Amino acid sequence: MKLRPLLAAAAVSAVPFFSTAEISQKPVSLEDCIQLALKHNFDIKLQRFGPRITDLDLSSSYAPYDPTFFTSAGQRFGRSESLSVPSATFNPPSNENWSDTYTTGLGGYLPTGLRYDFYGDVRRNQTTILPGGQVGSFDYSPDAGINLTQPLLKNGWIDATRWTIALNRLTLKSNYETVRGQVIDTIRDVEVAYYNLISASENVQVQLKALEVAERFLFETRKRVEVGAMAPLEAKSAEAEVARRQSDLVTGRQNLADDERALKRLLDEDFASSADTMLTPSAKLGIPKVVVNRKDSWGRAFDKRPDYQQQKITLEQQKVTLRYNRNQLFPQLDLSGSYGVTGRSTEVGPAINELANRNNPNYSWGIKLTIPLDNLSARNNYKKSKLQQEQLLLKFKQTEQSIMIQIDNDIRAVESAAEKIKATRQAREYAEAALDAEQKKLESGKSTNYQVLQFQRDLTTAQTAEISALSDYNKALTQLAHDEGSTLDRHSIKVDLR
Repeated sequence: MKLRPLLAAAAVSAVPFFSTAEISQKPVSLEDCIQLALKHNFDIKLQRFGPRITDLDLSSSYAPYDPTFFTSAGQRFGRSESLSVPSATFNPPSNENWSDTYTTGLGGYLPTGLRYDFYGDVRRNQTTILPGGQVGSFDYSPDAGINLTQPLLKNGWIDATRWTIALNRLTLKSNYETVRGQVIDTIRDVEVAYYNLISASENVQVQLKALEVAERFLFETRKRVEVGAMAPLEAKSAEAEVARRQSDLVTGRQNLADDERALKRLLDEDFASSADTMLTPSAKLGIPKVVVNRKDSWGRAFDKRPDYQQQKITLEQQKVTLRYNRNQLFPQLDLSGSYGVTGRSTEVGPAINELANRNNPNYSWGIKLTIPLDNLSARNNYKKSKLQQEQLLLKFKQTEQSIMIQIDNDIRAVESAAEKIKATRQAREYAEAALDAEQKKLESGKSTNYQVLQFQRDLTTAQTAEISALSDYNKALTQLAHDEGSTLDRHSIKVDLR
């Protein structure tokens, strides 16, 4: 049996055995992957709809301030029968009255709660005397003016419209934090997937190397068996090791393919177009030097974490609700005023002139107090708001503590992973030295194939463990940055939330 055909069969790592499509390789860096995710990730795209929808809700909440124009026309007829009093010397005659009214105006609310109504109307009257049908002349009476009403207590400094606007503004801020949080989550997932891909790729290389060593060892063992230096059973042991290494390589390739698909899911919105492209990491697993400080990490988390900022926004919303419900406890006290001018004439022109010259002004003012005798609903809503605020404050403190514990765990994970790298590196170096020594003992006849194979397995296990430790360290740093909310700063990324 020749060694070269076996090595050629194992030369291409990570390519499926039964692939029918032509696979092209695409080297990618971590930053390449992050930029692709920012452009194409489904989760980020879906979350970006939130602020746009809420912005429309915010715009709609200003609708009560839109002025309302109105106009109307109507006609009225009335008949008044004469009242006959026998003792009276004169009884007024019966009459019929016709009137036409044309009205137009503009009304609405201001952000202070002030209600305004501009109005203008023209009335035309005609009276007919009965009996006899004496028809009176037309009488025109136009008027124009403004009515104002300003709440002073209830609905004075906040009302339902201003309450809704304030809540929608804060909801929009919260939705921006949701988008930022999704971006941070996605970048964390991309980093983890990228490190998993590197780890799987390097593990495949370890399995390839192990298979190469096992095949070389089988080749040399068979030569020794042929010359009688070893028993045939030793060759069977070496063949079993080759088969085991081939199985491990198949598993490693499958893991690599799974990790590659996991990364593609985060980067591409059209998997079909990239299904035949194999992503290969252009970087190796390194050991970034970082200095972790628990208090600094806590400070960053309280300043940058989107979920923490959202809870602060929820508290602000509850304060607005509490303010509104407290305002509803007050009685209704409204200040009102009006000003207008009136014209009157038997002709339209002179009547309008009187209106323009303000010959007949009128004005009024008043105050109206309305006191609910029970106000049970308002009082219960206010009490409920206070309880909800206390509940949210307690939840806020709980979140703070959870964040502190979470970051403390992350820091311990980083420190533990760093120590594990040192230990696994030493174990790998010891395994290399032990295998080299055992092979020399085999050559001198002081060891057996079984022992050498066992040392080879130990070396492969140590190499895999070192790769895993490096991956765990990088993923621990990624998780720490995520839980601090500093992922965007770590990669110098600015998210356009609008």
